[in-house]
Amino acid sequence: MIGKILALTMLVALAAIAADEPVDTTVMSFNIRYAGANDGINSWPNRRDLVRRAIANHRPAIFGVQECLWDQGVELREAFADYSMTGAGRDDGDQKGEMCAIFTRKDRYQVLDQGIFWLSETPDVVGSRGWDAALPRIAGWVKLQDRWCDPDTFFVFNTHFDHMGTIAREKSAELLKERMATIAAGLPVILMGDFNDPATSASPSYGILMAESGQAGLTLSDTWSLASRDQRMQGEGTYHGFSGEATRGRIDWILTTEDFQGIDAGIERLQDNGRYPSDHFPVWAMFRLERLY
Repeated sequence: MIGKILALTMLVALAAIAADEPVDTTVMSFNIRYAGANDGINSWPNRRDLVRRAIANHRPAIFGVQECLWDQGVELREAFADYSMTGAGRDDGDQKGEMCAIFTRKDRYQVLDQGIFWLSETPDVVGSRGWDAALPRIAGWVKLQDRWCDPDTFFVFNTHFDHMGTIAREKSAELLKERMATIAAGLPVILMGDFNDPATSASPSYGILMAESGQAGLTLSDTWSLASRDQRMQGEGTYHGFSGEATRGRIDWILTTEDFQGIDAGIERLQDNGRYPSDHFPVWAMFRLERLY
């Protein structure tokens, strides 16, 4: 009897220790390339399984995708049935056009609110195109409650800047930073997306988003600073045009406020016999978050 009591006591103690341990939490950002493109051998039906594999490799708690058409989003929602999907098309604010969709684990996160705005002079006008942009561009966001960890309430923003308009990218960064500060209202933020600008000091959009902000603003850090030497030795370019050879620098980023204790970051370079999931490599970051219980 005493032995059984001691064994039970040890199990309870071990469970308590496990409950106190921090939770390593991965987030991912992935431009999956829209299904309507005339990509020949790299068309969506030939790579959809690779996209799912690239995501599943990291078992992210949260992942965001860009260039996602509604049917692609439905496929991912069905493939990752344990996740909720939030997002809307940029053409009509519903199901038409590319989305910046966000997927979150149902067992861990409760979706408290969500929204979308256009990167233009009229951000609340559906389908609006801003400045010198070639296409309408959007940012989607979701407010989450984390049932497991601190911070327990935070925002995730997912965006896709224009590929042509240099003024549009700069103005989009200004608008995005202002809107994030207003929407989040002091709560922690994760920002991910395809920014179509390298993450360097030479890119105005990167400089704007990374600039320190005052008390009413929002100060962000680049998770790539956590990348290992091995990751850095492989290069940091993310757009490769299905070739595997990235030449435009790291145009896909994950930025966060200081509330998230980052421990690692990298680029997923999955390929299968020279075939790639997308024309972009997905990027990921890992945080070590304290349990709430």
